[in-house]
Order: sequence, then C-alpha cells, then structure tokens
Amino acid sequence: MNDEQDTLAMIWSGRWLPWLPERLQPPAARLVIYASLAMLAILIAPVFDATGGDALDASFKRTLAALAATRGLDSAISLAQSSEISFSFGPGGSIGIGQALDPVNDLVEQYASLLLTSTTALGVQQLGMRIGRSIGAWLFLPSLTALALAVAARGATQATLMGWGRRLFALALFARLAVPAAAWIDAVIAERFLEGSYQEASTAVAATTERIEQAEAAGAEKPWYERYNPVKTVGDRAQQIYESMAGVTESIVNLAIYFTIATIVLPVGTLWLLSKAVGTLFASRGG
Repeated sequence: MNDEQDTLAMIWSGRWLPWLPERLQPPAARLVIYASLAMLAILIAPVFDATGGDALDASFKRTLAALAATRGLDSAISLAQSSEISFSFGPGGSIGIGQALDPVNDLVEQYASLLLTSTTALGVQQLGMRIGRSIGAWLFLPSLTALALAVAARGATQATLMGWGRRLFALALFARLAVPAAAWIDAVIAERFLEGSYQEASTAVAATTERIEQAEAAGAEKPWYERYNPVKTVGDRAQQIYESMAGVTESIVNLAIYFTIATIVLPVGTLWLLSKAVGTLFASRGG
C-alpha cells in the first residue's frame, strides 16, 4: 500500500520529469495527466452516448406509450360517466352509472400529469446529453489552458491556476459523461428491479380500458326495449364497468411509482452520486 501511495505521489509531483526545473514539475505533470485523461474521455464518450442515448430514447417512448394508454383509459371512464339515464321517482330523479368512478378518474388524471412531468425530465436529460456531445472536447479546453498557464506561473498564482485546472477538469468530465452514464445505470436498475411490476400494471390498465369499451359497446348493441329499460341497463352496465375497474387503482399507483422512480428519482440520485464521486476523485488532496 505504501508503495502504491509513493508511486501516486511521484506521478502527481512530477518527479518523473527530472529534465524540468523542480517548480515546473507539478503543473507539467498535471497537464500531461489531465490531457491524457481528456483524450481517454473523448475516445470513450461515443460509447457512453450510444448506450445512454438508447436508454433515454427507450424510456421516452415508454413514457409516451403510457401517456397514450392513460388517455385511452381516461376517455373510457369519461364515456362511462356520461352514460346517464333519467327517469321519474315520483317528483323526479336520475341514475348515473359512472358517478362512483369520479375518484378513479381523478387518480388517472393525476397520473397523466405525472407522465407529462416524466417526459419533461427525460427531455431535459436528452438536451443535456446533446449539449455535452456538441461541445465535446471543448469542455476540457479551459482546464488544460489553466494548467498550461500554471507551468509558466510562479508561487501562489501557480497554485491557484492548478486548483482551477483541477476543478474545471472535474466539471468538464462530469458534463461530458455523467448524463449518458446515469441514463445507462438507471436503465439497468429499472430493468432489474422494476420491470416486472411495470409490465403487470401496464397490462392491467390496457385490459381495463378494453373491458370498459366492450361494456359500452355491448350496451349499445342491445335491443331498443332493453337499452331504454333504465333499471336493467344501468344495473348490467354498472356491474360490468365496476368489475372491470377492480384492481386498476392499484395498477395506476404502481405505474406512478415506476415512472417517478425511473424518470425522476433515479436520474437525480445517480447524477448526485456521480458528482460526489468526481468531486472526491479530484479533491484538492488528490488533484
């Protein structure tokens, strides 16, 4: 362990550059090391971009598909709620087969709002990745410039420029690789731990929408004397719809949990951890 520490100390101190004056060895060593790391980051960045970009695109398409399915369920519930037949109870009254669906409809609308937030979060990540990709190697230029100036500087100015070079390099490395790396990590975690519940809940929502639509279609296909029999029509259709809605609330909640974690919590958490890792790696004691 001590040998490894001595080796690292020698590398950072620049003692492997004996032909340079002693005061130039540390900044020159930093310049060479950071330039090499920048070249390595530029070379591996396309791999990160491809992997992370595919993960973000897949997540974006999944969120849009879920939003479309949610709109379909909302339309089916709204259609059921609007199917109301009025008849007289002495002074008058009405029966509405969808009145009890208001809480579920409210939940569906809140879930749709969450999906819009998820698409926005994914769009921000895609934008960040495109910005990092377009700037590319230029991100590392300020850091390497500061280190190059440190070679020609003296005393406190040299130490200040070396510090700025280290911090700017950490920032450039994070800006270039963090978003695609986080997208890939998030996709792996979501697939490993959340995919099963997502598939089950998504299937349940699609099946519920189909059953509600079938119940409405079946009601429309009945003979006129049955369709205009309020008690029978309302009772049969209500029973079919209420049976169709059994368990869909839990499925919507599970989907809301999935998209909240997969598109908001995981990206923020992963980016925070990566920022901490990069900050620790390029802390003043090691940089």
